[in-house]
Amino acid sequence: MSESASPPRISAGLPAKVSGGLYPGLLVLAGLGLFFFRLGTPGLMDPDEGRYAEIAREMLLLKDWLIPHLNLVPYLEKPPLVYWLTALSFATFGLTEGAARLPSALAALAGVFWAFGLGRALWGERQGFWGAMVLATCGGYVILARLLTLDMVFTFFLDWGIALGYLALSRERPRLWPWAYLALALAVLAKGPVALVLAGLIWGPVGFRRGRQAVWALVRPGSWLLLAAVVLPWFLYVAWRYPEFPRFFFWEHHVARYVSGVTYHAEPWWYFGPLLVALLLPWTALAPWGLGRQAGPVAGDRIFLLIWAGVILGFFSVSRGKLAPYILPALLPLALLVGEGLAAVQSEGRGLRLGVRVSLISGAALGWLLAGLYFRPPGGLAPLVRQAAFLEPYLPASLVLLALAPTATLVTRRLEVLLAGALLFAAVLPLGLERLALQRSPRELGVTLRDHWQPGAALVGIYLYSQGLSFYSGQVFHLLEFRTELNFGQRLAPDCGLFLKDMAELQKFCASRPLVFFYLKAGDLFWLKARVSRTYDIIARKNDCLLIASHRK
Repeated sequence: MSESASPPRISAGLPAKVSGGLYPGLLVLAGLGLFFFRLGTPGLMDPDEGRYAEIAREMLLLKDWLIPHLNLVPYLEKPPLVYWLTALSFATFGLTEGAARLPSALAALAGVFWAFGLGRALWGERQGFWGAMVLATCGGYVILARLLTLDMVFTFFLDWGIALGYLALSRERPRLWPWAYLALALAVLAKGPVALVLAGLIWGPVGFRRGRQAVWALVRPGSWLLLAAVVLPWFLYVAWRYPEFPRFFFWEHHVARYVSGVTYHAEPWWYFGPLLVALLLPWTALAPWGLGRQAGPVAGDRIFLLIWAGVILGFFSVSRGKLAPYILPALLPLALLVGEGLAAVQSEGRGLRLGVRVSLISGAALGWLLAGLYFRPPGGLAPLVRQAAFLEPYLPASLVLLALAPTATLVTRRLEVLLAGALLFAAVLPLGLERLALQRSPRELGVTLRDHWQPGAALVGIYLYSQGLSFYSGQVFHLLEFRTELNFGQRLAPDCGLFLKDMAELQKFCASRPLVFFYLKAGDLFWLKARVSRTYDIIARKNDCLLIASHRK
């Protein structure tokens, strides 16, 4: 069989009409439960969720959909697609946590269905279903599906574009190219031109393997014109408004971040290795087996998926600046590889293969070890366990599930048991996120500030800034001069009056306001009292941060 030929479809022993409706129905149920249930319960967490929610709120407030603003100054570190989607969600459903996270959750659900569709196109329905379920229950995927960040929307469009390009190359379907480039254009508008770099690095080896004609297919003029028509208008408009923008955006926030990483989360080259282990849970132990399988006539498709995942991991590992969500686009190809292997084992109906058994034994051993270390921590680990006490009972429950699911699968020899355990594990994660939000969200501070607000008051950050506090209170910050992500916006709007360059300006500003709310670290309160003579009443406290109402004496 040639690499471009389609292998026989496998439908899990079900009639075609039944299996065709059953698999999507199960994916919908899993997606709704894992990505949408209690989506709006946790408060938005700083910094990312608070930042992007506040940008979308200010987009509606200022009625400026072309220049994103944060704290009422231009914020141009990222393109606007996710801000647009979030603002539309706010306009439709109100300024709520669920509306803020809705674009990420919808993109995650769409990504699961795209994994199903791609797996079905490559191998068959059963393989697509297993791959989609593996993706839907990966811990990292579930968590990022329930957070307002740029990454899930970016990942969906990037994955969509990469996969369509491969199908256009390998199945000789040139009509898919415009759709592939449209998807990449939307990925660029979500996070930047890195989408084009990644797609080129992934498509390149596939094209060279298939010959010169396939390579030329990558540079189809019509597709590039479509991409330019979607992407360029916003970039050209912003560059026209602010000539400094191209250098800031392309050089400082892409090239410099990639090359130096000094100011942008510099991490060692191996950073994403342990992180990938965590993001793939509870499927981590099966990943080496799934990636190393020999799959005969579908080897070409598997090589493509390996290239896809390898390029994502390799590209960002070389980068000096690293953040955990960067490798989210690698989860879909890895999930399909694992899912294809599990579907093959299930279709044989002859018990568990040796490689699967070894993987399950390894996973069970690791799970029981982690559970044992949690419940009976040695002296050096005990302080870390105490710090995670706020996650109880969900953290210990997830560790027990990590151990119990592969153990039960070994006993019953049924992969459905493993899938059920993965679903339970994934269902516990949102509950743990709710506990984390109690520590990280400024929602209570924002509600308190809103309740105490009076006309003529001002909010001042003393070497501290919370975008989430602005979102929940509806007020922007006056900031005592210190380095923040607003520096570029401050350069573009130097007369906005929101930045206090020194103590003299702070004293003068406070003298003009009958009521000032200070947001600061608890350790800075004595320092502030010694320099600004006012009354100070602590109205709210969050961890080591204070919200203070201050009146003139």
